[in-house]
Amino acid sequence: MTALHGSAAGPVGGPFETGAGRWGLAVALLLAHGALTLGLSTGLARDELESMLFAQGWAWGYDFEQPPLYNWLQMAVTEAVGPSLAGSILLRWGIIAAGLLALYDAIRRMAGGDAALAAGAVAGMAGTALFGFEGARHFTHTTLALTATAGLLWAAVRVVERPSAPRYVLLGLALTAALLSKYTLALFAVALGLGVLADPVTRARLFDRRILWAAVVPLLALPGHLLWRLGQSGSLADRVATITDGGTGDALAALAGLARNVVADPLAGMAPPLVLILVLLPWWRKGARAAAPPAETPGGRWDRVLLVFVVAAMALTLAVVLASGGDRLRYHYLMPAALVMPAIPLLWWGRRGAALAAGRRRALGWGLAGLATLFVLGSGVNRLWIEPATCGRCLPLLPSEAAAAAVRDAGFTQGTIVAGPLDWGANLRPAFPEVRLIARHYPDWRPSTPPGTGACLILLSPRELEDARAGTLEPGPLTDAVSAMVGAAMPADWLEGLVVRDLPLTGAPDRTIPFGFVLVRDGVGDCR
Repeated sequence: MTALHGSAAGPVGGPFETGAGRWGLAVALLLAHGALTLGLSTGLARDELESMLFAQGWAWGYDFEQPPLYNWLQMAVTEAVGPSLAGSILLRWGIIAAGLLALYDAIRRMAGGDAALAAGAVAGMAGTALFGFEGARHFTHTTLALTATAGLLWAAVRVVERPSAPRYVLLGLALTAALLSKYTLALFAVALGLGVLADPVTRARLFDRRILWAAVVPLLALPGHLLWRLGQSGSLADRVATITDGGTGDALAALAGLARNVVADPLAGMAPPLVLILVLLPWWRKGARAAAPPAETPGGRWDRVLLVFVVAAMALTLAVVLASGGDRLRYHYLMPAALVMPAIPLLWWGRRGAALAAGRRRALGWGLAGLATLFVLGSGVNRLWIEPATCGRCLPLLPSEAAAAAVRDAGFTQGTIVAGPLDWGANLRPAFPEVRLIARHYPDWRPSTPPGTGACLILLSPRELEDARAGTLEPGPLTDAVSAMVGAAMPADWLEGLVVRDLPLTGAPDRTIPFGFVLVRDGVGDCR
């Protein structure tokens, strides 16, 4: 496949012009991110907590708010190496690496083989707080959704390049992975379909009768989860309500707030690479013309497809949230659309075939690489100094081994853990891989393994520990909640066995966090 820009050099130069530069930078930045997370974490990140809870058995579904694919992957890792902090971290970063590779190759193919342009687009995406900082910290289902989006784009490009039954099946596999990673990707799949309609070449692939092959994998893989989903009490409308703030009834105010969340916030989040690209590509100059008229390529106008995809995703999201009565949306729900924003102007310029001054090409390449590097360094500063001094919940810094030693010294070695929040409960699983873990936050979920003959370890929440120390803890509601979880009445004096330890945070020994538990040695009800 020939590059879109014909004989002219592509718009991105600097470290991305050679394979050694591209891959060396990519591997170095990825290893740096992974090493920071793996080397400085002693506790699971926020979203990894529930994955550790659910990784106690195979099921078609676990929680009505999220599809099961990430939990299946976590379960596979757990069966291979046992519950482990390192396993959870490496799983997440393995998914990120796969997504980056898929996105790079998809954009490279869109650009007619321009690897430097593709690497620059991916570096630009990584050089933002949205992806290079927040995306590197704690997402699980969203991380998988981003990788699935990249995989869907890659499969779509392959179909456009050379349509065949196997490639349409691959597209169906990518679509299935997307739908099983996060429910909201159904909306982005529709948006991508609208984007495909915007170009004659890609549109022809959508109306090719062989597209029926793309339905094979979804028809085989999705019914099991859909049947499970139909049996749950929560509806998709309830799910939408959990990710939006309820509206005030003022339609104009809701529209203004959502427009900021859905349009302005993603654009602002992607501003560093977009501004750099727009400043260094002289698109505003009349003299910045192509050396030859841009030829139509077999791959179609992917700059146009991606632009329509982004606009359609924003419009559909805006419509769905407004229809649900919401007026705010959490910041990360537009990340699948933001993922491709740096690629759009680069693909547009590359297609023009315009010659760009060597200095501008180098500046753009080094600038995009610098942004990605800057956010690795920023993450390191945050993990080493800022987070230990200022964190509130402090999940990655929880002293999990000290907590495990405390309950082990109290006599707990096997049985069932009843967690309030999962902060401590999920982090104890690696130390006690054979125990059952249940959580008050998920009262209807139980692991597939039956109760054993061990002890019952009941963990209290930070608020409950604070009230207990202040003498204001009301035992009635807590006793009722725990009794419902274990399926038996708790002894009237069970809270007299409460043990509280103030454990120093990892990396901040002058700061402590309370850890409190009650150990019922002979077990009670289903907690044993």
